[in-house]
Amino acid sequence: MKILYLTSIFCICAAFNLSAAENISAGAADPCANFDYDIRLNLTSSYGQLRYNTNLDRQALTELGRSYGLVEDGMSASGLSLIGVDWSVSLDTVARAAADDSVCIFPTGLDVFIGFREPEIYIDNTLPQNSCRYRQVLRHEHQHLQISVAALEYFLPRIRRQIEKQLTSVRPRRVESLSASDATTADMNEAYVALIRPLVDEFKATLLYEQKKLDNPENYRYESAICRNHP
Repeated sequence: MKILYLTSIFCICAAFNLSAAENISAGAADPCANFDYDIRLNLTSSYGQLRYNTNLDRQALTELGRSYGLVEDGMSASGLSLIGVDWSVSLDTVARAAADDSVCIFPTGLDVFIGFREPEIYIDNTLPQNSCRYRQVLRHEHQHLQISVAALEYFLPRIRRQIEKQLTSVRPRRVESLSASDATTADMNEAYVALIRPLVDEFKATLLYEQKKLDNPENYRYESAICRNHP
């Protein structure tokens, strides 16, 4: 019963080269440095809406698990838990006129989402729902979901602290006109994406590591023995 399938979804922001910013002379003072500003961080999450699927038999479940690389050759699956890890980054900015008649683009709000997408438990539809084996498979899949929830709850405060430390690392940008503000915001958003991606990757790697502790031959033998003498 190999379990985990992870995906990542994040907002795709086009990065633009800003010729105006590149043409600022190295010795010129930054007109955007004279403004005071604050950045608001809004970090949200979700466990997703759990769904149950009993449309597949053991052979179909095994093939599904193999398609995701979750079921090794020689093994079969009576149950699977598929869960996606989604994350997104969205930046709000404001424009202010600078003393040299250029425009300064300031980050004012960063909305970050990290959570689960459509967790789904599959159980072999040939297993009678009142059988010991059905209950054992369902218990196993619920354990995987509990591991996922615990990992998310553990990592979210850590991720929040790391993002807060880096909020001001993306500096205001100087542009020649308001027409460049959307492209500049997209470029700044991508800079935040690059800062947050390693934090999400660490979370996913830890989640996979913790899930594998449940999927091992010793645990499989233990769970199989539970129902050996039960119908």
